Formats: sequence, structure tokens, C-alpha cells
Amino acid sequence: MTVLLASTIAVAIVLPHLLNLDRAEPATAAGIWLVALALRALAAVYLVLTLVLFIPASASFDELTHWCWHAALPFVAAHLGVSGHQFGHLATVIPAGALAASAALVAWGLARSIRRTRALLHTAAIGPGPGDSVLVGGAQVLVAAAGLRRPRVVLSTGALVTLDDEELAASIDHERGHISRGHRFLFLFAELCRGLARLLPGTNHALREVSFHLERDADVWAVRRRHDPAALASAICKAASPMPSCTPSLAALAGGGVTGRVSQLLDLDGSPSAYARRLRLRALLAALVTIAVLVTAMLPATAAAGSKLAHAATTGHNCQS
Repeated sequence: MTVLLASTIAVAIVLPHLLNLDRAEPATAAGIWLVALALRALAAVYLVLTLVLFIPASASFDELTHWCWHAALPFVAAHLGVSGHQFGHLATVIPAGALAASAALVAWGLARSIRRTRALLHTAAIGPGPGDSVLVGGAQVLVAAAGLRRPRVVLSTGALVTLDDEELAASIDHERGHISRGHRFLFLFAELCRGLARLLPGTNHALREVSFHLERDADVWAVRRRHDPAALASAICKAASPMPSCTPSLAALAGGGVTGRVSQLLDLDGSPSAYARRLRLRALLAALVTIAVLVTAMLPATAAAGSKLAHAATTGHNCQS
């Protein structure tokens, strides 16, 4: 059962890396990468549970710690007042500490970004802008959706000067797409998953893919409001100067994958994916969501079983001592 669970999670995590989702429906592609990122976080939690609860309860753990302590580390065994079994437990807890530290670091970074965004909206604002936006100072081209609870479209004075009327209207609707589609909450969830799965290879790439497809989704939302795709592509290029990295509380127009987004807006890569492929990808997303829900539902039972096993092993070890 454990091998089957691990294999299923591994396949679900790796699969998006093997698919070319650049031309897939943006919402479907973002969902696939987001669920894969969530499964990475769950895999990290399961790995820590295994190291902390299950491995110390195994016979192999007892044999290894006894051999290391009395054969490989005789000097330490003679002068340190702890047993090899206790030292082994300490070694298995280290990954749990690393996981907690990584999650705390991401949470701290998110809190800082939220404070900075709040300061941008309350202290840097110089007045109302077009389309019910908030105008801030600055020569750089900044068009962004700012805020978590009550998001607003933010424009810089540089954007008003640089963008023409159609580019500006398309940019504002792009940011309204982020707000209307709730992208800030999806990206917040993705960042929290990254905090848990940071140590697994490919996690940062998965987060970048989520960001890229959410930007594509906002592009599509704006174009469907009868904006010229070329005007939106031009605005993205003009806004692609060095910008602060996007966060859940601040999604800028040139937030990610500028080259790919512009190419698709100008239709340089051919037609969108076929209807049959869209159905297959939606089915894949549904399957990944089902796997994530089942794996999450199994987590409490797995932790309880591991605790009982660890308690039994500790009791048995104390009796032998």
C-alpha cells in the first residue's frame, strides 16, 4: 500500500514536467501545475512523517544506530551521555525542523509582501486613476492588481505616460481578470505549498509555471473583453522593465513568461490546442485533484498509525533497557 501511494504521488508530480502545456487552456494548465505543487507539499509531509515516526520503529533502525554508535563511533559512545538510539532519533527529526523552517520563511516573506502592498496603496497613492484604479508615482510602467482582501488595480504615472489608450484599457482589464478570477488566492496557496516542498527538486519551476499560466488566464480574460491582443502584447512589452517579483498581493502586468505570452497574443506559435486534447487535459486535472484529495484524507490516519507504532517501539526499547 505504501509503495502504491508513493508511486502514485511520484507519477502525479512528474507528469506535468513531461507535458507541453504552453498552448493548453490557461485555467486547466494552471490547475494541473497547482495540484502537482500541492502533491509536492504532501509528499514532503509524508516523507517527514516516515522519517520521524516509521523509520525509528523499524528493526533496521535499531541495528544501524547500535552499529554506528558502538562500532563506527566508539569514542563518542564512550564520552557522550546519550545512546545511539537517541542520536538516531535526533537525526530523523532534522528534516522536520527544516520543513518547519522553510514554511515559516515563506510565511514571513508573504507577510512582508502584504505589508509592502498595503503601504503602496495607502502611502504612495496620489489619487484616483482611470477605470477605478489607484494612481501611484513613479516613472516605471507599473500596472498591477494589489491587495488580498480588497484588491485594487494600481497604475503608475509612468504607465499613463507610456501606454496609449488601447494599451492602457487592455492592461487594466488584464488586472481586473486577476481580481475577478481570484488568482491571488491560488498564488497564495501555491506559495504556501512551495514553503513545504522547497527541498524537492523542481518545486520552484512548478511555481513559475503556475504564475505563467495564471498570467495567460488574465490575458485571455482581457482579450475576451474585445481588446486588441496586439495592444495587450505591446503593453506587456513596455511593462517588462526590471520589476519587483510578483507576490499573491501584487500581480504586475509583466509578472511572468513575457516572451511566451506575447508570442501567443500575436499568434506566433500556431492555433490553440485541439478540442480532444483540451478534454484529455481536463480529465487529467480531475484525476490529479482526486489523487490530492485522497492523499490528504489519508494523512491523519497515517500520522495516527505512525504515532502508535513509534510509541510501541519506544515502550519496547525502554523495557529492554
